[in-house]
Amino acid sequence: MTSIIDKSIISGLSCLKNPTSTISTLLIESCCTSGRTYQSYKRGGSLEAKERFREEVTCAAFWLWGIKGLNKLGDLIGKYVFKINDMTDTGKDALRNPAYHMSNKAKIFKFSKIISSIIITTGLIGFVVPRINHAITDKMMKKNKQKKLPDMGNYIDNTKNNNNSKYETNFKGNSAIFNGIMTATYNLENKNSWRLISTDAGMLAGRVYNARHPAERFEYLFRDLCSMFFYNFSTSLVVLGLNKLFKKTDIHPKAVSEVCEFLKDKNLTGKQILASMDAPIDNMFYKIKFNADGSISLQDLLAQFKALGIFDEHLKQKSTEMSKLQPLLKGEISILSKEQVKDVFSKSITADPEFLSNAINEASGKRALAIDKFISAKECQKIRESIDGYIREIANKAGDKIIDGKYLKNNKVLRKTLGRIALFHILGMAVSAFGLAILIPRLQIFLSQKLFGKQSFEDIVNGNKKDGK
Repeated sequence: MTSIIDKSIISGLSCLKNPTSTISTLLIESCCTSGRTYQSYKRGGSLEAKERFREEVTCAAFWLWGIKGLNKLGDLIGKYVFKINDMTDTGKDALRNPAYHMSNKAKIFKFSKIISSIIITTGLIGFVVPRINHAITDKMMKKNKQKKLPDMGNYIDNTKNNNNSKYETNFKGNSAIFNGIMTATYNLENKNSWRLISTDAGMLAGRVYNARHPAERFEYLFRDLCSMFFYNFSTSLVVLGLNKLFKKTDIHPKAVSEVCEFLKDKNLTGKQILASMDAPIDNMFYKIKFNADGSISLQDLLAQFKALGIFDEHLKQKSTEMSKLQPLLKGEISILSKEQVKDVFSKSITADPEFLSNAINEASGKRALAIDKFISAKECQKIRESIDGYIREIANKAGDKIIDGKYLKNNKVLRKTLGRIALFHILGMAVSAFGLAILIPRLQIFLSQKLFGKQSFEDIVNGNKKDGK
């Protein structure tokens, strides 16, 4: 089934959803740099445009790759200086704890190197880059002293008239605090939003400190605080809203491919699939006792089967297979979540351990089954629910028709879904780009003019930090 779609298309779309990918942020940043440079040109001519372009490009480079690069450098220091070779993910929950074997020395080093990476990056983009940028502008102004620059008032007037406008680590201290630190370390290493937000605070502090005038200080505060929303949240919120509006499932492209591959050989009608998904769960499920965190070991589950008089070999085998949706906990314990045990008792065709294992692993960037990587049980369950939601979509539309390879190909189910995913993400990115490149710069300058009067960019450059206006 997947042969009808070039794998590069699925891989490309997957980059839009993977938390480790910087592609979507880079595309948005490109629009942001272009838009802000243009808006600066309209107010302050080439002088302000050049300063804004230098600022946006250099800060974007540090913002997107600074922490990653320094973190990689930290790995080399750890390996060759401190003889620490184990850089396993430090995330942990009821089902996964890949770093259980790591020494405290290695864990503390991982935390130290990621924090050091953040401090160095924010120091550069918050304090070093602005001063260098300002110095370049001062030098340019001396060369162009006689050149008159348009003021902010003219910009505002033009804008108004423009209509287009249960398992513990070996750490002996406070385990809750330590676990929180390790989770934060994992997120800072593996999630773009965490890395980007972590650098924003230092960057903003540096820009505000180095501001040449209260008007510039306000503009930095307004622009950067508002930008956090458009950089990190607006795209995903637009995608979520569009999916809800059109009653579609927000599913990973690689999970879509796995679903189509799974359904093509079932030869069931849409109604038959829905009937299996809506079949009641065996009441025996509700008699199973779970740990406080919602997990249960396979050994405990099978023991409870025996105590409850459940001798169905199929259920036992299914339980064993379902426990393989994640690596052995601490390298020795087969464990299941409450939702996975529910799937054991489910009659739904989607509660197939092999299918779920493949689909969740692919949609998680192969982190779900990797013994040295971490993905939370909550994230895996979210993928699991998206799979069910998407299969319901297909089954509801098919009705009495048999869903096989021919049906999926003729109805272009895979192509249409991938097209919709691409469209929704493009629209989300467009909203983010609009906010960053047009909306925020215009509001920033408009509000600055209202609060501090009609000042040109040259007035701001030559301003006094203590000058109220």
